Amino acid sequence: MSPILLAAFLCALVACIIKFARSRPPMFPPGPPRLPLYGGYLHLLAYNYRYTYKGLVAMAARYKSPVLGLYVGSDPTVIATDFASTREMLLKPEFQGRPDTYAARLRSFDELLGIFFVDGSFWAEQRRFSLRHLRDFGFGRRFPRLETAVGEEIRTLFEAIQHPVGTEKRLVREGQVLLPDLLYAGFTNALLETLAGERLPRARHETLRALSRAVRLFQRHVEPSGGVINITPWLRHLAPTASSYRGLVEGNDGVVDFIQDELLSRQVPTFDAEVMRGFIDVFRAEMLNRGEDKSGFTEKQLIMVLVDYIFPSTTVPPVTVAMAIAYLVRHPDKAERAHREIVAVVGRGRLPNLDDRASLPYTEAILREVLRLETNTVLSVTHRCTEDTFFRGYFVPKGTLLIPNIWAANRDPAVFEKADQFVPERFLDLRSGMLRKKDDTMPFGLGKRLCAGETFSRQNMFLYLSALLQNFSFELGDDGYLPTEDDMVPGILVTPKSFWVRLSERP
Repeated sequence: MSPILLAAFLCALVACIIKFARSRPPMFPPGPPRLPLYGGYLHLLAYNYRYTYKGLVAMAARYKSPVLGLYVGSDPTVIATDFASTREMLLKPEFQGRPDTYAARLRSFDELLGIFFVDGSFWAEQRRFSLRHLRDFGFGRRFPRLETAVGEEIRTLFEAIQHPVGTEKRLVREGQVLLPDLLYAGFTNALLETLAGERLPRARHETLRALSRAVRLFQRHVEPSGGVINITPWLRHLAPTASSYRGLVEGNDGVVDFIQDELLSRQVPTFDAEVMRGFIDVFRAEMLNRGEDKSGFTEKQLIMVLVDYIFPSTTVPPVTVAMAIAYLVRHPDKAERAHREIVAVVGRGRLPNLDDRASLPYTEAILREVLRLETNTVLSVTHRCTEDTFFRGYFVPKGTLLIPNIWAANRDPAVFEKADQFVPERFLDLRSGMLRKKDDTMPFGLGKRLCAGETFSRQNMFLYLSALLQNFSFELGDDGYLPTEDDMVPGILVTPKSFWVRLSERP
């Protein structure tokens, strides 16, 4: 090839690359250029490789816009990074779809099943059915049987703290407890009460902790802003560990195996259409009623619906209570205030119950503040635009991916004074000392995609935290370590490393 032809070829190649890098939908939000294969994803990683939700805030400052537009792989993506834009994104009707991703299919038999990662009429029917019938067993409303079960689990937790046996001895030592690990079994058992109408006994709590470890393994290998496994799934063949493929498979298999071996293996043979023990029985009854035309009510769909309720409910509440304790170790004056409030209202002769919740505003304010600061699902679950529309002056074409930065919204200094500080008092009325009715935080999302387990989680977190505050004081563990926002473990849910706290029984 002559030098002239080579130069012409190189010039044309450079021109094509520049044109490709600048190519964007019309009236699209500002953002980094588009590169081959990964789009703008590598730019995002350059801002903050470990915590992409923080990197997005830095990128928004660079482009002087709270709304960003970039390509994640081949997909145009719009990202909201402040309170106002995130709230609008979560509520906008055209933004309620879900993308069809490799990770979504990997976890569900190479299909789009369950509730989290589906949309349209199938999602609407499955969500409506599950919520309507889960409520009958206490998921989202007051239910005496469930409240009794949670009380029993809390007493079992106290027994484990005071007199550990078996594998509990790895989690309790010389007055110290390992968090959030010690909390996983009780919260998981509360969920099983609604799903199956039964719980695993204390002797089998290690099985529940193994389930939580599997859940965490999966969650920690899902990059919430996309990740290489969705952009270039073929990398799993070359680098199964580095691409997160191995962690996703092992974590998901652990959860599915638990459902099949511990739930369905016992529930199916003893099924009685006249006695509904929990949600599993109700779903199976619907399968039988539909006969040959199951229309979405299949064994695989049941498994994935159970997965979708197990994933958040077995991790978010125990992690939140654990982080509340970490904050209270740093702020013992606030722990003492909450303890005095609980003793004044409840006394020491019984555990707090949900009837006490309205009379314990400071305890509730602590939970709200922890949920604000420690938003677990930092970037929600990616949404998809279902039709051409406009968003805050920008054009968003159908099929665009949407990422609401809930972590940034809950720390927006324009909305929350001293946004990065632990100030539970922000949720109290200064005159009455009672909870403010308005809570601007959105740790569970908003709109039609609001987390179905919000009420269930808030109720159980209150019961656990108030009981612990009533009966124990919290101090730093012997190793002197408490988690900070700079050493959290990233993933679709951001979670702390395990940490030791000394619990001293109150007289």
